[in-house]
Amino acid sequence: MLTVKFTDNLDPEFINTILDIDASVYPENYQGTFDEIYDRFKANNDIFVLLYEDDKIIGYLCMFPIKKILYDMIINDNRVFDSDIPGAYLEQYAPFNTYMLYLISTVIRPEYQKQGLSKYLINGFYDYILNKKKENILFSTALSTSVTLSGKRMLEKLGFHIIKPLSESCNLHELIMDNKFYELIDGMSK
Repeated sequence: MLTVKFTDNLDPEFINTILDIDASVYPENYQGTFDEIYDRFKANNDIFVLLYEDDKIIGYLCMFPIKKILYDMIINDNRVFDSDIPGAYLEQYAPFNTYMLYLISTVIRPEYQKQGLSKYLINGFYDYILNKKKENILFSTALSTSVTLSGKRMLEKLGFHIIKPLSESCNLHELIMDNKFYELIDGMSK
């Protein structure tokens, strides 16, 4: 049975599972390290949408609220920001605040790809946003970088638009999370 859950407990086994999934999909230069993931998870432990088949994590979407300084760096630089983002650039959630997100990765294990399972992560992303809204936490924008064609397609399904190319195969995308966006995803969840 497939289920979507939000962030798991922070323990070495969880992080190693994330690293194993990354290694099954991403080239080495786009894979995080244990210390990088742990650093971001310590800064904000509410950063994963997890796709399970029974008790096995088969995919995830990782995003986190970022400080304005990092948003400006991502927008103004022409490089891919990825596993090198330290936890110091993440925000902690607090009610009655609005945040900018960085969606760092979306991954489904290769043996589960091309089965339409990305819809679970897409719906999980929208549920995450709507759950935060219920907690009086809002978002104004989300940035992400596509490094593969399938990543680009996934971001397009989520509503992201390319704002600039970073290289021949990488693009920076943005999703404006205004009232129209919230109305759209709220209507989808009903």
